[in-house]
Amino acid sequence: MRSIILFALLFSSACLMAQDYITYSGTITDIQSGAPLSYAHVGIPEKGIGATSGQDGSFVLKIPAEYANSTLIVSFIGYASWKKPLQDLSNPIKIQLRRSSTTLTEIIVLDEGKIEDIIRRAIRQIPANYPTHPTKVLGFYRESKTDKDQHYTYLAEGVLDIYKTSYRNTKEGQIGLVQGRQMIFLPPEEWDYSSNFSAGHMAALRFDFVKNREDFINEDYFDQYKYWLREVTEYKDRPVYVIGFDEEDNATKAKTKGIVYIDTTTYAFLRAEFEVLPNAQRKYYNAYPLYTGNWQANRFIVDYQPLDGKWYFSQALREGLYRDGGIYSNEILITEINPESAAPIPYLERLDREDEFLDLTGEYDQNFWRHYNTIPLNDNLQESVQQMRTAEVATEVFDSTNMARVQRQRDSLRQLQTLPERIESDTEAAEEDLAIQNPYQRKRRPWKVQWSVGGRYYDLATEAARYSIQYGLAEDGIPILSLDEPMKARNFEATMHNDFDLYFHKNFFFRWGFATDFTNSIFKERELGFGAQFNLLPNSRPLRVRFTALHNRLNYARYVGQAQNDFGKFEVNNKKYSADKVNLYYGSRIHQVHLGVSLALELNPAREIYLQAGYLLPFAEKQHLYLWERGQFFRQKERAFLNNSIEVNRNDAPFDQPITPGQYFFVGVGMVFK
Repeated sequence: MRSIILFALLFSSACLMAQDYITYSGTITDIQSGAPLSYAHVGIPEKGIGATSGQDGSFVLKIPAEYANSTLIVSFIGYASWKKPLQDLSNPIKIQLRRSSTTLTEIIVLDEGKIEDIIRRAIRQIPANYPTHPTKVLGFYRESKTDKDQHYTYLAEGVLDIYKTSYRNTKEGQIGLVQGRQMIFLPPEEWDYSSNFSAGHMAALRFDFVKNREDFINEDYFDQYKYWLREVTEYKDRPVYVIGFDEEDNATKAKTKGIVYIDTTTYAFLRAEFEVLPNAQRKYYNAYPLYTGNWQANRFIVDYQPLDGKWYFSQALREGLYRDGGIYSNEILITEINPESAAPIPYLERLDREDEFLDLTGEYDQNFWRHYNTIPLNDNLQESVQQMRTAEVATEVFDSTNMARVQRQRDSLRQLQTLPERIESDTEAAEEDLAIQNPYQRKRRPWKVQWSVGGRYYDLATEAARYSIQYGLAEDGIPILSLDEPMKARNFEATMHNDFDLYFHKNFFFRWGFATDFTNSIFKERELGFGAQFNLLPNSRPLRVRFTALHNRLNYARYVGQAQNDFGKFEVNNKKYSADKVNLYYGSRIHQVHLGVSLALELNPAREIYLQAGYLLPFAEKQHLYLWERGQFFRQKERAFLNNSIEVNRNDAPFDQPITPGQYFFVGVGMVFK
């Protein structure tokens, strides 16, 4: 019954949401030539709502009914803005923009130094022109890939919840997925699932050149660039400097070239069109946030729009050209802006930089977006989508059972559609199913490996004593090596520890670990066993407790002193020693049970920080003497178990016992890498 009510509420909400929005559509063209204007901004700027025109100049804008008395504004670089009350419009809307006649000839002759001063002033004005507190925006994102013949291989789209930090803050921000869909235009046998890219959905954060202070507006790199004034044009009814930039002849660190647009009154950066230089593609291979690496070219267009006296990231387009001629593109359009101070996106709803957006989306549906504003498909994409839809219909006709199975496998966002199938399930089953369908739940592989590294503090105390050691006793009673030295007390051992966990279940794993010491002891630890983990905070940032039961083998010895080798060449376990000086260590090989517990807090999906503690109980041990050559390029290091040829005295009494306590504890801290 509760499931039926839940479905009814969701269905009613969807209907109400659809009824509360008014859709406007039309085209935007040049009034003189009639040419379509692509990527023109159309919307209600004072409400933070907008869309953009497609390559053919067409647009679709969905506006909440409560704003029906507002004015529609269309703006495009180099053109006078177009304004008209929504009440006076009827679909379809034919919008014609007139080129701006704005000119400021007196600044055309400015030298490069004066032009740099314009950019410097714009940089100083960033705190005044852009948000000084974190904000939330809603955005539409699209990524696609073509082959060398410009045929699309896949398309993925999504509505994103975007948290942008203050322009005074260097932190990146966060992205959440509201809903998404995908279309793959290749048959399964030809599709390479590794060909989609991670971090593309971070475009609203990555391509914000003002927030990231890309090098062409970074004063530290001004000596790498030459700047010139191309023209003064108009944008959103205000005069705008159009400044070109390129690398200097002898530059070694410049990454980009292009055009930047700056308001002549407020000195706000309004737009940039730039590309990564060919040399920088190779030199700065992993220069996040911009794309570099094994590409033929990478081109960017980034736009901003005003709201309540501030400028906000508005839209961006990036096209990456493969060396074979294929194109990978990212488009982001901000469709709604909330200028109020915002809280971060809940941790479990955030997308990670390493996520592949294609893996998070579901099937393509032309009615999928309901009231969300989107970027129109260009002609090639529309053709590919129609071809794919036709192929799907044919497949369904010939094999409807198989088609249904394939669709279920490909769809990862079907909460609303699949709720009727779960009406008869009990509440607990429905909640479990919804959790599985949650788009923010990252896919888990049946087997995965994670590595942790950290430091440990062992409560491994050894007492002060005087040791007399003789090695290699002969029949005449003369040893090969001998020494008589005091050993200082030590209360602990500090080590560097590494663990490798192989998960065969989301909560259970095998562990192999090893440790080395930071001091002049010999500390070689190896561990092998299994463990289990449990999340203490399933509805927020994960806090995991892990329990382990391991077999621990420890070779531990304390440095006693350095013995003089007057004997000459001798052998230890078939290894030849010839050094004049040999360090001697006394200790044990210990087999013990390790019982441990750790508490790990997830910093992001790929990192955790942990605290751990453990108890070690020895059950078998054997004492030994380490001999380590000094003063040799290839130094021998070997362990010799106590026997008739080795005599050890402690405080003038024969000694063949371990120097370690019978049982001990440790504590540690470190980082987990997934």
